[in-house]
Amino acid sequence: MGILNMTPDSFYDGGKYLDKSIISIISKFKKCDIIDIGFESSRPGASPLSLNEEMSRFKLFLPHINIFNNKILSIDTYKPEIADYALSKGFSMVNDISGGINNKMFDVVSNYEVPIVLMHMRGTPLNMQDNTSYNNLFEEISSFLLKQADKAKEHGILKENIILDPGIGFGKTADDNYNIIKDLKMYKKLGYKILIGHSRKSFLEIDNDSPKDRLISSIVISSQLLVQDIDILRVHDIDETYIARDILQRLDS
Repeated sequence: MGILNMTPDSFYDGGKYLDKSIISIISKFKKCDIIDIGFESSRPGASPLSLNEEMSRFKLFLPHINIFNNKILSIDTYKPEIADYALSKGFSMVNDISGGINNKMFDVVSNYEVPIVLMHMRGTPLNMQDNTSYNNLFEEISSFLLKQADKAKEHGILKENIILDPGIGFGKTADDNYNIIKDLKMYKKLGYKILIGHSRKSFLEIDNDSPKDRLISSIVISSQLLVQDIDILRVHDIDETYIARDILQRLDS
């Protein structure tokens, strides 16, 4: 899953694609299977975006949607109205960082019979790092995700269309994020596909580096996840991740 942030303020590539030609964007996403497109930043400390503003950003992008007609397009939103509009315009997947807190999202996804990613996050991006204390990290994350997955099925979403995301960087400490990755086999035992989004995030920081310096760190984690048979990797660096996968496959042949 390649990340396409059509926002001015995302933590790594905010504004990166807003002034570029659509042709240059296509070339970056040539190899990925899924493109996750978001119009609202979810970086730590980000203020929520109004429905009207998110929709306005979406409509500016919409004339270019057919350029990506050979890709699965995922809408990165927690607003059912945005998801509904996106799915009606050719998107075929929803990535909900709130984990389906608004039950209307389940009705929308069920109506279109598409996959949904349910992520664990405490609070909102604005305040999620204010409380990062857990009695049992795995138990609290898995309990929430399984509860939301059950709700999704109650609303008619098929189990095979439910993908769980433990939420790397969303209301967790750096150690928590590493423990999630180390415990991936436990998350896979929950019985659902698992998505991990670790790319360029702050828990990878070395010597006060910035997100633009974290390519190597991101690829190391991607490699570890690939070895553990992760179902979906959500990354910024698509070509480099494919190189890592190809080398790992040679070792396994």
